[in-house]
Amino acid sequence: MSANDRSDVERRLGRYRAALEDWDDFAEAMRAPLPTVVWANPERLDRDALAAILDASGVPSEPVGWEPHALRLPTATRPGKHWAHWAGLYYVQEEASLVPVRALDPRPGERVLDLCAAPGSKTARIAFALGNRGTVVANDRNAGRLAANAASILRLGLRNVTCTAGDGTAFPLDAGRWDAVLVDAPCSGEGTPGDPREPTDPEFRRAIAGTQRALLRRAARLCRPGGRIVYSTCTLAPEENEAVIDDVLARTPSLRAVPVPPIAGLPLSEALPAWDGRPFAAPVRHARRLWPHRHGTDVFFVALLDKDAAAPANEDRSTPVTEVAPDARESATVRRFARDFGIPLEALAGHRVLERGRYARLVADDHRLPAGAKHVATGLTVHRNHVRGPKLATGAALWLGPRATRRLAEVDPAGAAVYQAREPLPLRDARLRGCERDGYVVLRVDGHALGLGQLRRGHGAILSEFPKAWSRQTI
Repeated sequence: MSANDRSDVERRLGRYRAALEDWDDFAEAMRAPLPTVVWANPERLDRDALAAILDASGVPSEPVGWEPHALRLPTATRPGKHWAHWAGLYYVQEEASLVPVRALDPRPGERVLDLCAAPGSKTARIAFALGNRGTVVANDRNAGRLAANAASILRLGLRNVTCTAGDGTAFPLDAGRWDAVLVDAPCSGEGTPGDPREPTDPEFRRAIAGTQRALLRRAARLCRPGGRIVYSTCTLAPEENEAVIDDVLARTPSLRAVPVPPIAGLPLSEALPAWDGRPFAAPVRHARRLWPHRHGTDVFFVALLDKDAAAPANEDRSTPVTEVAPDARESATVRRFARDFGIPLEALAGHRVLERGRYARLVADDHRLPAGAKHVATGLTVHRNHVRGPKLATGAALWLGPRATRRLAEVDPAGAAVYQAREPLPLRDARLRGCERDGYVVLRVDGHALGLGQLRRGHGAILSEFPKAWSRQTI
């Protein structure tokens, strides 16, 4: 590292020098870019199969030793350009940010709240941990930021998530009882490797710490007795980490900090015992940190809290979706799609169809809607109502396409690139199955669905139906 680089790190982050015996290693790591990490969609393929797909495209990978679904890719890789990303076969997520959901340990049958959910990576991890059933609520105060959650729901095929928009510090108490609450709090982001941002303004740090404390106190009220909360940030700042936990524990008798479970292959560092002359209470030491120079990841702070089983419980006014939505197999529109594409109706078992305006969505039949919250979307869009009739949605095509036996167009990765560029795909580049007439077809690569196209024999092509919004996104 050059003298100028070292000086820049000192200027921006020198206040941490006294807390780090290995400061020189830390300073070196702060100038290095982070590796790219992806995890395989567990409903569609395993890590080895994903590695094979990437390798066939010239993208080498190596397993993340402590996380069975994740792969590290070369730093310069642009995984959002690969067809498998848009097919929902994997999700791009920084490695350290996989830890909070691992610490929360969501389990099938539980009801889980992601209080600050955008852009949705942790929501997706929770949804799959619950087996894509039950209830996950993804809340964010900025409804616009929830668009990223919505895109993930479509690509990955999530059917157990409701997105809500509202201030997490005032999330309605009558929305139901929560077995687990994740507070991945907004933060200063101080200390992200390779990020040249200026030092955080102390006034901003004080303000954001106030929001963080309010979010954690609200989580404590929302969590059921005997439930658990994970608080996490991606900042170095002790004012936003240990100090927040220390303050909230001192004022919330129903909460106690417990050790973050150890992760084989990822030895986490202890929380700081003190900062700026302030010692923290002993339980705060149960929290854990990740450092770029020790773990090869972004900076992260994770604390696990339990709620006293004897604490008073909130009244549960959540609404089971089963009260308002019919079985998916009884929907005339869904049955028509199943017939047209040769999809067995049993693939839809355990789901209901929730009609909301122009959209119909597939929802796990044990999902429970939160009362009092502003609902943005629930479940996986199965079709959209056009003036010419319902159209199968891309998300449903990605999920159900591998089960289809008719109206299929099998293409290779080069054809997938043409499709995702929203260009017509020449019929010579596709192998049709069960396509007696023109109209919508499901495109697939090696059995993995890409989405919908329109077969037009008169044009000698399949017209791309790749979503316009997706074509403008890059990762």
